Amino acid sequence: MTSLRRRNAESGYPRGDETKARIIKTAISLFGENGFAGVSAREIASAAGVPAPSLQYYFENKEGLYEACIADIHASAWEAIGPVTCEVEELLTAKADADKVIDGYCRILEALADFLFAMPDAASRALFVAQHRSPSNSPTSKSSGKSATGRRIQECCAAIVARVSRNRLTDEEIGMVCTTINGQLIIVHLAREHVEDMMGWQEITPERIEALKSVVRKHTTVILNSYRS
Repeated sequence: MTSLRRRNAESGYPRGDETKARIIKTAISLFGENGFAGVSAREIASAAGVPAPSLQYYFENKEGLYEACIADIHASAWEAIGPVTCEVEELLTAKADADKVIDGYCRILEALADFLFAMPDAASRALFVAQHRSPSNSPTSKSSGKSATGRRIQECCAAIVARVSRNRLTDEEIGMVCTTINGQLIIVHLAREHVEDMMGWQEITPERIEALKSVVRKHTTVILNSYRS
């Protein structure tokens, strides 16, 4: 097994890490299409082009692989959205004016849109998340709650609403505002059939992503500005 850890002379990356990443990518796709119970560990290994024992070596069992898929999605989300979230947190700490933090909220949503729709395997991740949210299609998971990444982004968005509204809203009201704003993207992400019916989008192209971001920015700015008075 130690040979799996040797570096690939051409790429410079550990071959074992490449194999592990390929298994996770394949598992996200197959779990998304079929649910946790609908695909076997052997089928995942076959689709990933690795021996079946590789899954036990890297993940112990199918449940461990499922957890690794969730962790991979969370890590990818923070890689995409984390930098702008940190920038906006700094604006809040510096007590920047409302216009700047509203723009910051819009930039967080634009980074989220790119993660949800523009990155490789976005469609596979969307299917996986939809399956994961259905108890009948996913195992009992310690990662079923909101991730640290999700909480941090949510807290940043809530802090923006609180700042813009000058703390006149209750926590529940702030939560409703954030849910309404962020839901503009989440509905497109998770309800693909609804989007197809409403907008006729069978494919989310780069041009459509940019158009969506433009609409979301306009809506978000209007909503947040309405709480300044």
